[in-house]
Amino acid sequence: MTCQHCGAALPPIAMFCGECGRSVTAAQPPPLVRPTIPPAPQREEARPEPEPEPEPASEPDSPSFLEESHERCSRCGTPAEPEDLYCAECGTSLASRTRVIEPMSFPPPEPAAPPEPAAPSEPAAESGRELEPEPELEPEPELAPEEDTEATRMVPRTAEGHRFVLQFSTGESVTVTGSGLAGRHPRAEPGEFVDHLVTILDPGRSVSKTHFEFGHEHGTFWFSDRHSGNGSVIREPGAAPRLCEPGRRYRIVRGTRIDIGEQFVVVS
Repeated sequence: MTCQHCGAALPPIAMFCGECGRSVTAAQPPPLVRPTIPPAPQREEARPEPEPEPEPASEPDSPSFLEESHERCSRCGTPAEPEDLYCAECGTSLASRTRVIEPMSFPPPEPAAPPEPAAPSEPAAESGRELEPEPELEPEPELAPEEDTEATRMVPRTAEGHRFVLQFSTGESVTVTGSGLAGRHPRAEPGEFVDHLVTILDPGRSVSKTHFEFGHEHGTFWFSDRHSGNGSVIREPGAAPRLCEPGRRYRIVRGTRIDIGEQFVVVS
C-alpha cells in the first residue's frame, strides 16, 4: 500500500502517511440497498382495484459512486469521503456537493375590496297633515357682570396747612405736616399708618430705634414717648422740665426743646 500523494510505502493498517502526514484511508463506496417489492394483493370482487404503486427509483450505477468517491479538493487535491461537505485537510467547501436552496415565492396579497356604497334613505311616507316645524331654541341670556357692592373704605387724611419744623441737634431739619415716628430706625407696628418716618443720626445710640411719635391736632403739635430706653424730657420756654410718661400725648408749643437721650429736637 502506497500514499496517493507522495508515493511512500505504507503498512496495510496505516491511516496517515508517515512522510506527508495526509490521510490514506481508502474511500469505500456505500453499500447498495436493493428495494423490496411487496407481492401484489389478490383481487376481490367486492373491493375496488388498488392504485398502482409508484415505480421504484433506479439503482445508481456503480461508476457514479466510484466517481463520487474519487472526488478531490479543488485547493489541496485531497480525496473526499462520500458524506464530506468540506475538505478534511484545508477545510475548503466542496462546491459540487453544496446544495443551493432557492428562495420561496409567495403569491401577492389580494387587494382590499372597496367599501360598498350606502343605500339611499327612503323618503318618508307622505301623510295628510303637514309636519310642524321644530321650535327654535332661545339663546341663553348673558350673565350680567357682578357689581362691586362693597363700599370703598375711606382713609382719613389730615388737612394740610399746619406745618412744623423739627430741628435736631445732629444737624437734620425736617418739615412735617401730619403724624410720624422718629428714631434711629423708626418702624410702624402692624396695622399702623403714619405720614412720616424721621431717621435720627446718633452715633452713640442713645436714641432708641423708634423713640417718639408726633402729630398735630387743631393746629397744636403733640409729642408721645414710645417706651424709649433713655426717656424724653420736655423743656418749654419759661417752664420747668417735664419727664414724659411713655404712651401719653403732650401738647407742645413752638420753640419747645425735647431731650431724647443724648440728643434733642426743637419744635418750631
